[in-house]
Amino acid sequence: MRVFLIGFMGAGKTTTGRALARRSEALFWDLDGRVEASLRMGVARVFEAMGESTFRVEETRQLAACARFPALVVAAGGGTFAQSDNRELISRLGVSVFLDVPWGEVARRLPGKRGERPLFGSPEQAFELYSRRLPYYRMADITVRPEAGEDAEALAGRLALALERFA
Repeated sequence: MRVFLIGFMGAGKTTTGRALARRSEALFWDLDGRVEASLRMGVARVFEAMGESTFRVEETRQLAACARFPALVVAAGGGTFAQSDNRELISRLGVSVFLDVPWGEVARRLPGKRGERPLFGSPEQAFELYSRRLPYYRMADITVRPEAGEDAEALAGRLALALERFA
């Protein structure tokens, strides 16, 4: 099964994705990392030097490459699921899971990571972006809200149970 973790930056998609991949003995892909490797520069640099449209084209190309693997857990970028082509592709390839982390928790996690996140800007801009993307995230096949203090391993366990109905 292919599982695509979606949600806003700072939701824990990468950490949870790694734990879920270990648990399910699947390959793990960090989609932003795949784009960075392909374009040979970090996400912030891609946005700066080549623009968001170049990033999005490569992001979709990397998503399409997921079809080669029968068992894969993908941590999607924060904006991946907001793109209609990507939502359709993810729907054809596997199961989407929204990690529904409330804004207050996201804001607490992000301050030290502004330089790595080209669309963060100010906290106000980030909240506006979060608000715009939330309706798309809610289109996911499964929504999981991490419990207070729940670590990635425990969350991956809950996800594995929720995913059983898609197997």
